[in-house]
Amino acid sequence: MPRGIVRDVDTRRRVPRTDLLLADPRLADAERRLGRALVKAAAARAQQRARDGQIAPEEVADAAVAELPARAAALTPVINATGVLVHTNLGRAPLSAAAVDAIVAGASCWICAPFLPKMTSA
Repeated sequence: MPRGIVRDVDTRRRVPRTDLLLADPRLADAERRLGRALVKAAAARAQQRARDGQIAPEEVADAAVAELPARAAALTPVINATGVLVHTNLGRAPLSAAAVDAIVAGASCWICAPFLPKMTSA
């Protein structure tokens, strides 16, 4: 066999580069709809399947497109009650009778709340 001639090429060398995959019009359209990270991850998984011999290198773009969802995941409405529980420590629990009595007693008379300005040293 003459020197410098390679007869068998490893099929992994035929796996398309990521930038070429992302330039595929189907994947470029999906990138606009779904975001780059999701599309790039699908392309990487398809490339790995080709490297593992599960699919032919020519099928990588088709496999990546087939793996993508038709549309982005929908948002789920939620109620953010973090401040109610964390900041007040009360949540939505009713006050006990003793607590209500203490509030009424405190709110029905004058309260002396001293003001102590911060002293600074000179």
